[in-house]
Amino acid sequence: MASQPSHSYLLADVHLQPDTHHPINQAFIKFINQQAQQADSVYILGDLFETWVGDDLSIPIYQLEINALKALTKAGTKLYIGYGNRDFLMRQAFWQATGAEFIEDECVTQIQGVDCLLLHGDSLCTDDKDYQRMRKWFRKSWVQWLFLHLPKKTRLKIAQKLRQESGKHAQYKQADIMDVSIQAVETLYARHPQIEHVIHGHTHRPAHHHFMLNGVEKQRWVLGDWRPETEIIKIANQKINSIKFV
Repeated sequence: MASQPSHSYLLADVHLQPDTHHPINQAFIKFINQQAQQADSVYILGDLFETWVGDDLSIPIYQLEINALKALTKAGTKLYIGYGNRDFLMRQAFWQATGAEFIEDECVTQIQGVDCLLLHGDSLCTDDKDYQRMRKWFRKSWVQWLFLHLPKKTRLKIAQKLRQESGKHAQYKQADIMDVSIQAVETLYARHPQIEHVIHGHTHRPAHHHFMLNGVEKQRWVLGDWRPETEIIKIANQKINSIKFV
């Protein structure tokens, strides 16, 4: 039997629900058990979960999905996961339970011979001033420590309220404000001038952008969310392709 050619997958914004029968969860399990098993590596660039309120509460809620991730890494597929704006409270118990490796936001790495810069993408939405202020606040280590030491019921109530507020604000904001800022993208490339390919999620607007910056071609790949249809990225033979997964 011929071996599969080397390849890797990148995805984001799965937003797994606290219901194993949800179509998104079912699609994700299918992907992990089939396509991902054939890959050298899988990168999840944030918001794998709809919410994460601490390992002690969330691991039992998503136990089926976590078991699938553990089976994937045990089978030999490398799994890399970064924080999103919904699940940045994952801690050591999660990494041990899944066998995944944590990747920092704005990670420069080489995947199948392609130099890439990986990030969730919310840091690029600089026109959304309210969101950026909230993001800066919640990423403070002492704020996270305090939250994780609150009673379980309190954490669940706060998380539910934040999701509701987020949905309300999104309804009234202009769509362009919630998209990435071109200036933020250019600033990102200025910090990493050697990189051609930036890959991120967060905006739920799958796309492949080509543009010239200081006379050099740059490419920005935006991953889709899962509803459960999605666009993910496959890298093989030093080439990046956006593919649909249902």
